[in-house]
Amino acid sequence: MVILKDIIRIILISVLVFFSTSFLTVLNHLTSPINKTVGYKSLEIGFPFKYYEEFMIDCPNVNYGWNLNNLIFDIILTLVIVSGIKYLMNKKNVLQQSIL
Repeated sequence: MVILKDIIRIILISVLVFFSTSFLTVLNHLTSPINKTVGYKSLEIGFPFKYYEEFMIDCPNVNYGWNLNNLIFDIILTLVIVSGIKYLMNKKNVLQQSIL
């Protein structure tokens, strides 16, 4: 039961971290000086791999595209990083308790 609780907690934290980094990349592109020029708008979402891109060539037509491979890589990378941090925190707590 404890293992299932840890897995759910890791997945929840990974989802929150993934959404937060994606939101920060959106904010970065919205406030970019490139988007303040007349006639050119772009939006790229994803860190470190760009998984969504939107740009405008003609004024009324917006071109966009998803790269699902990069989306999956970003999700797996976030899950691995959060799992690694959780593992190191647990290892540190076990070491501190064994010293006491």
